[in-house]
Amino acid sequence: MKVIDNIDVLKSELEKRRRIALVPTMGNIHEGHLSLVRQAKKYVDTVVCTVFVNKLQFNERADFLNYPRTIDNDLKKLEMNKTDIVFLPTGELMYPCEQEYFIEVPEYISKCLEGQFRGPFFSRVATIVMKFFFLIKPDIAVFGKKDFQQAFMIKKLCIQFSTQCTILLGETIRDFDGLALSSRNSHLSSSERANANQMYRTLVNIKEEILKNNELEHFNLKFLSQLEDTGRDKLNNEGWECEYIKIINKDLFREPICPKTEWRQLIVLAAARLGGTRLIDNIEIV
Repeated sequence: MKVIDNIDVLKSELEKRRRIALVPTMGNIHEGHLSLVRQAKKYVDTVVCTVFVNKLQFNERADFLNYPRTIDNDLKKLEMNKTDIVFLPTGELMYPCEQEYFIEVPEYISKCLEGQFRGPFFSRVATIVMKFFFLIKPDIAVFGKKDFQQAFMIKKLCIQFSTQCTILLGETIRDFDGLALSSRNSHLSSSERANANQMYRTLVNIKEEILKNNELEHFNLKFLSQLEDTGRDKLNNEGWECEYIKIINKDLFREPICPKTEWRQLIVLAAARLGGTRLIDNIEIV
């Protein structure tokens, strides 16, 4: 495995390679990231994993400074999983001067759900991802389904900009009790960790209700809204601060117009705070 922190060296190395896959990360590597690396290995000769904590996508400087950085362990895990190249740029390398140009993400993505709580997050993510696409020119890139809104945005980005890069989505990897693996989980206290799977259980309950009721007369937008309200109340009553639970059409990223005909395309998205830790998750109905 080659570890590279220089753009010229990276380009020189990539010239020798054939099909390339990109797995972008912010480090603190866990099994969720590694599953994306393994998925990428099935399709290409060379897997490039980026480890870069992108300061521009953080609302608060403190969040950026406190983001877990575990580079030695990250490199060991990536090498054990046969990553070919790790690109480890500095902030100065990716942003040699003040970034004045950003990709504008349409409001139906950037202003709802995650966009309501994370400011210009999607514009900043789109911008750094495009920088990596320009530098690495991957044939495929692999992103996790856990960050579904981000993954949807990047798929649309690649289509709109004709990047020639195919986006693959990896399944969410979960702990023994259903909690989605996330770098943020390390911030949970032991008591919070014991209750952290409540979000997943809530999503499972909503999925079960949709599967039980999708052919019945009352299966409509009002019914879905009631499921959302019940899920939010459940989390709030168990000590969470629920930001949203939303049922949408995953193919179009909008509320369903006719739930009875769209139920197979539905996905339930959620975000909530447990103590000081913000967690997100989702579950597809089919």
